[in-house]
Amino acid sequence: MESAVALAQRFGTPLVIYDLEKLDASIAQITAAAKRYDVTASYAGKAFLCVAFARYLHERGIGIDVSSLGEFETVRRADIPAESLTLHGCMKSDAEISLVIDGFVGRSVVDGCEELARTIERSSRQQPAPILLRLNTGIAASTHAAIRTAGDASKFGITPNAEREALALLRAAEGRVRFLGLHAHLGSQIDEPTAFIAHALALIDAAARFTAEGFPVEHIILGGGFVGDPEPILAACIPAMRERAALRSIPFPAIGIEPGRAIVAAAGMTVLRIGAIKRTSLRRIAICDGGLYENPRPALYGVTHPLRLLSRADEATEPTLLCGRSCESDELGTYDLPLSLTAGDAIALLDTGAYTVSMASTYNRFARPAVVAVRGNDAALWMRAESLDETVARDVRP
Repeated sequence: MESAVALAQRFGTPLVIYDLEKLDASIAQITAAAKRYDVTASYAGKAFLCVAFARYLHERGIGIDVSSLGEFETVRRADIPAESLTLHGCMKSDAEISLVIDGFVGRSVVDGCEELARTIERSSRQQPAPILLRLNTGIAASTHAAIRTAGDASKFGITPNAEREALALLRAAEGRVRFLGLHAHLGSQIDEPTAFIAHALALIDAAARFTAEGFPVEHIILGGGFVGDPEPILAACIPAMRERAALRSIPFPAIGIEPGRAIVAAAGMTVLRIGAIKRTSLRRIAICDGGLYENPRPALYGVTHPLRLLSRADEATEPTLLCGRSCESDELGTYDLPLSLTAGDAIALLDTGAYTVSMASTYNRFARPAVVAVRGNDAALWMRAESLDETVARDVRP
């Protein structure tokens, strides 16, 4: 592989690099687990999405979840067929709801009764909109509150006390929507089988309730949130779900999962350059050319990415606070860095493939970084760095 330093010289820093061999390994791991347990896998596009990557996933048989018109436009330009797309979102606009009504996406995951009513109102018996209902199973998994998407404090999904209203709306729809099944999602970076099992069994119990009301559940989507290989979670959940479905006397639904971070996180790294070094009475501080604007995860929920020094050999080190260049404290973590660290040295933050590029902003009007995909000695530019003209392109002169 062309060195990260050489790539940084070609494309500038910050630079996000995806290792396609690592990406292939994670895709193979997930598709193998899905095949073993007879489940389908659809990628959570919010983790990272661009036209080239959408096409890359489609070529490997992975569906894609989109949650906005922007994400949909990305997959449209990648020529992803509607049947491979699932529409998400907890407050869909009329234009987003139109995507499922007009057949541009294969199905919509309806997040609440108000959205269900709007979808029904705009659909027709001649072309009923295919939908799943997103439920809040009430299970609050052990993860950071910012990335927990179920439980009594969550904004997502239809709560148990709203199920009767949802069922009433489905009856009143008189065939204007095609009810496919149920969906629920616990959150991100969940490494506890007990929460997943409770979540999965709650969905089977809900399927039994909907079936008893005349709405059989053909599909259940468990969501994502896997730290890595989903096989241990599926090994725990699928047999328990089959047993519960038999106990409830309902046919076992088709099961789906929606990995995002598990596919892309480990494949990505961000190359940065040290720009300034300062000493206070308490510590040494190194300031790099990245930070909050290109990776808000450390600020949002305390993530510390592993660091690799690229510019110099191992030598004596000292604990150093790494900060970004944004006009915030912008702390990225404390690392053991060489005593001789100097401006211009290159570093890499690892495991930045998920929720970095997709969450990047133009805070301080810094340009968002380029994205390069690498296999062996071949490097392909997936997203070019934002230009200054693009940064100010939306401004209207007085």
